[in-house]
Amino acid sequence: MSKQCTEQDISEPIALQNTTDQLKKIRSALRALRDAVILLNDSDGLEWWNQAAEDLLLLQAADKGRCIFDFIDAPEFRQYYQVPTLADEGVHIKSWRAPERYLKCELTPFADEKLLIIYDVTRLHHLEEMRRDFVANVSHELRTPLTVMMGYLENFSDQPDMPPHWKRGFELMTQQTARMNRIVNDLLLLSRIEIEETHELHYIDMIKLLTHIYDDAQAYNQEYGHSIHLQIDTYDGLYGSEIYLTSALSNLVINAIKYTPKGGDITISWTKTAEGCRFAVEDNGIGIAPQHIARLTERFYRIDKGRSRATGGTGLGLAIVKHVLYQHGTNLQIKSVEGSGSTFSAVFPPNYVRSAAIS
Repeated sequence: MSKQCTEQDISEPIALQNTTDQLKKIRSALRALRDAVILLNDSDGLEWWNQAAEDLLLLQAADKGRCIFDFIDAPEFRQYYQVPTLADEGVHIKSWRAPERYLKCELTPFADEKLLIIYDVTRLHHLEEMRRDFVANVSHELRTPLTVMMGYLENFSDQPDMPPHWKRGFELMTQQTARMNRIVNDLLLLSRIEIEETHELHYIDMIKLLTHIYDDAQAYNQEYGHSIHLQIDTYDGLYGSEIYLTSALSNLVINAIKYTPKGGDITISWTKTAEGCRFAVEDNGIGIAPQHIARLTERFYRIDKGRSRATGGTGLGLAIVKHVLYQHGTNLQIKSVEGSGSTFSAVFPPNYVRSAAIS
């Protein structure tokens, strides 16, 4: 018995020492990182930070416990920090010490604390700017030749004496040129949304906007024969860009019509929730396999290339939706069961919601 007690007395200090050594190694590794790492307590106060964070925020030992917003007061950061729906995206902000540099902040909650990591993404930001400029410039340059081609094709196609074997060829060229024109227009819209990091915000009467979208959907729905329902449970509106929101929400409704077999049911809803206001489009269409859902908002990603071309899609619609929703403090949520239907929704946070009474 004495021998067992002795072994236990020896093993416990050894285990404790090993744990202490591991913690020291972890802290040393975090201190050596070039990225800023900050541990925040349940009151959003600074609990611990590494050397990179100390250099970036000019921290001192006396700053322990101070609120993170005392050091990072960018509105984008505060919104990201306080809106849980944006947690997976991170947020890009300009450096307050060097405006030509760009930082990315990522927040990871665990228990009652949070881990904030800040990366220098200046090089990536410039590469992304070059990509956006290239796409926008190329798309803009393509508009003129496409317009000319569409005009001539339309004129030739209307000739009454055109040989039948030529007529089919001109019809196909007209269809494909129109498709190219839609792709160019969507690329220009996406580039414009990406470049405009901020845009003028106004009160949006969501009842009026959704009624307009519903009427357009009914017109588009004539060849599909779906039953389309509009459910509005709140008169609350939004504070945002009406042009972009109309484009994004219409896109979701048109997609539901396209990918639901004829005679299906589609419901457009606007409801009040504890987190804000929720827009949703629900259908009983073909659904989406789980492996595709995470990639649906990627540019030109297609589940079935043949089916997408047949419906006239450009492959950019959901990418546009994603960027518009992000600019309005939310992101796209997709729930789907293959063969049973899909629900595309977004919950707009309270700081974007406006009561009709105070608009």
